[in-house]
Formats: sequence, C-alpha cells, structure tokens
Amino acid sequence: MRARNKKWLSLTLSLAVLLAPGAAMAENNNDQLSPNEHRQLRQITELSGGTISIQWDQERGTPRSISGRLSKPLKGEPLDMAYTFLGTVKELYHVEAPRKSFRLRKVSKDELGMTHIRLAHIARDIPVWGDEIIIHIDKNGVVRSVNGQFTPKIEANSEQFTAAKIDAAKAIQNALADVKVEKPDAPPTAMLYYFPHPTPDSVTLTYIVTILDQSAPAEWKVFVDAVSGDVVHKYNNIKFKQGLKKPKQQ
Repeated sequence: MRARNKKWLSLTLSLAVLLAPGAAMAENNNDQLSPNEHRQLRQITELSGGTISIQWDQERGTPRSISGRLSKPLKGEPLDMAYTFLGTVKELYHVEAPRKSFRLRKVSKDELGMTHIRLAHIARDIPVWGDEIIIHIDKNGVVRSVNGQFTPKIEANSEQFTAAKIDAAKAIQNALADVKVEKPDAPPTAMLYYFPHPTPDSVTLTYIVTILDQSAPAEWKVFVDAVSGDVVHKYNNIKFKQGLKKPKQQ
C-alpha cells in the first residue's frame, strides 16, 4: 500500500477547500487526495451543507471517522442502507465492492432513534482482525457518522496466503506449547483471520487461538501463522478486561 501520511487529527473540511484543485488535506504539502477521493469528499460535503469532520488513520490512509449530514434519506433495511452509503465513500476506503468486503456483525437502535450498523471487514470470506466499520443512521434515514478501522488492499497484500497449510488442531497445539498451558479450563478454539501485523502492509493468514487458564488467570489470544505454524503475537485478554491498556490491533 502506498504510504498516505495523512495526519491523525480531526479536520473540518470546508466546501471552498474541497473545490480547490489539488487541495491538501493535512499539514504536509505532499499529502494530497487522489482525484476520486477528492470527488467523493466534495460530494458528501455538499450534502452536509458545506462542512464535514474527518479524522484519518495515518497508517492505513483511510478514515477513522467522518461526521456530518453524509447522505440523503435512505430507505430499506439497515444493512441495505449501509451498503448504499458505503458505495458513496468507497474511494475513501479503497473498496471496490462494499457488499463483498463487509459482513453484518450487529444492528442496534438507541433511545434517540439512531440505528448503529456494525460491519466486519471480510477478504476472501475471511475476517480481517481488528477491522470494523460502524455506520450511524438517524430516524430519518440520514447517515450522520461513520467510524472504525479499515485496512485497505488486504487481497493484494495477501495473495500468497490464500489457504492455510496447517489445520486448527495444529494451531491449537502450537499455541498451547507457546503459553505453556497443559490443562486449559475449556476446549481451546481457533478461528482463521487475516492479520495485518506489524504494519497494515504486512498481512498473514493467522489462526487466533483462545485458551482459558483460570489458574493464571489468563484468557490467551495466541496468533498462529496458518502457513508456517509460528506464533507471531499473543496477549492475555483478561488483563485488558480488568482495565489495562490493550496492545494496538493492526
């Protein structure tokens, strides 16, 4: 993925700036939007009445959050509305087909009538660890904000990892050996993910193995490379449930 170097800060984008050819969206003069990104930002800014607020993920070059009046009133089921909206911002997220790249995780509605649609990022029918987009739609069907993490170009950066070389049982075996748990308190589970780590461009096909060890106590999340079988990352999830800072998910 080409480095975007977008600043990790909140920007209010005025329509005048968006209409200026080649306008930079951050302090770095070399940090400019592509023509397609520029066009889509101009479109949603016009819908919003002249301004939107956008926060960029510097590592990924995709938005962390966008807020404003981001759509016309949409109709249909929440998932359909979400897909319709994503089609209007797909250049910002570098997505070719939203229906192919996103899978519904959850729909909820709050006391103010806002509908919140949580979408998992999927590549080749495999979820991408840490990636989730949440779209917030008001009671009139207008998208008011979108936030979350999205890693672009997963397919291109993982072309050599289209199939696992080890099975889930082997991944669990390797994970147990790594954290030295002989008798877990529940059967360990292993789920296949694409894991962008240590940078968004470095993608591995990974089993994420969950191991419960109440004697520690620990709920291990062990990341086992599905091709080599090596453990590439791990953390104790119980510590983070107790309020300690969780390592950044890539």
